Amino acid sequence: MNKINQRSDHLVILLATYNRLELLRTVVDAIERGTRTPHELIVIDGGSTDGTVAYLQNDARITPVLQGELLGTARCYNRVWRHVQSRYTCWLSDDTEIVPGSLDMAVGILETNPTFGMVGLKMKDTKGPGRFEAYRGGISEYGILNCNHGVLRTGLAESVGFFNENYRSYMIDPDLTASILCAGYRVVMTRDVAVLHHREWAERGRADIDAKVARETGGIDNFEIYRRKFAFLASTRTVGTRLRARLVHYVARVLFVGASPDARRLLLNRRDWVNLAGGRFISLLDPLVHVGLPYHLAQAIPAELLSSPDNPVRRTPHPAPSTAPGTSAPGTAPGTQHHAPGTSAPGSTAPGTQHHAPGAL
Repeated sequence: MNKINQRSDHLVILLATYNRLELLRTVVDAIERGTRTPHELIVIDGGSTDGTVAYLQNDARITPVLQGELLGTARCYNRVWRHVQSRYTCWLSDDTEIVPGSLDMAVGILETNPTFGMVGLKMKDTKGPGRFEAYRGGISEYGILNCNHGVLRTGLAESVGFFNENYRSYMIDPDLTASILCAGYRVVMTRDVAVLHHREWAERGRADIDAKVARETGGIDNFEIYRRKFAFLASTRTVGTRLRARLVHYVARVLFVGASPDARRLLLNRRDWVNLAGGRFISLLDPLVHVGLPYHLAQAIPAELLSSPDNPVRRTPHPAPSTAPGTSAPGTAPGTQHHAPGTSAPGSTAPGTQHHAPGAL
């Protein structure tokens, strides 16, 4: 396997883009201004015609990968991710903006907690109806709180198969979140918002949004794929879990009577309470257990359920905790000079593909 990242073996940030140059500039600048952890930013372009390619080729902060065509989100990321050799990986969208220090914090959490597989980055919409919520984040039919974006262990991502390519676009992040939990790792969320989402199409009408979703799913029933893959978790929908959800929802409604939209009760905002109620693998003691910590809403599937023969993911051993949080992995040389942007790798599998590592994707 040919290694694509050359500047950092610690944190690699994968960012896919297509014809969103101005938004792309925003997310790149935010990453580079607000991240001190040794890292490498790899931007994957799907054939942009708006000046993005020239920008990528001339910004020394970026390792560009020019795929030259739209492959679907899962395949686009996976073609690159399979050739990343680093301790941690983060995936982002080109219409996001990282809150300064968020990636440093997420890496630090993983460094000191070997049972954590991923840190979900709370995401807040800046446009559309979602801008009135504290943050976005859905709960699947199996009671799993989804991570729209996250920082995770690269070896763990590889062990679960990276993004599931049975989906073309949507549902890849809920699938990855569930897969990491099924591998026997915990998934936590940042306590504060870590990603601002400048959802470009959020102000469109319902018909336009539905058409976009239909186009990008390519006729695939994403929900059915997810439902079948993780069907062994259906047994967790019991009378007890339903009663718990109703009770927590009721308590939250009482606590927030007359409260402002950004109010907190027992250190949780409204959305946190919704997730505590609906998350079947989040302890009711979570608010107390994680007082004073930069993360909470910790999810973990019970061992007896993980041992089910219907679990689609092979359990993987937890790594040893790092003795030096935030330092580079062996072989990392922060500040190492990198190849000139825009050079093509010999033997690339997709026309126009570029990166700085020898070999092909």
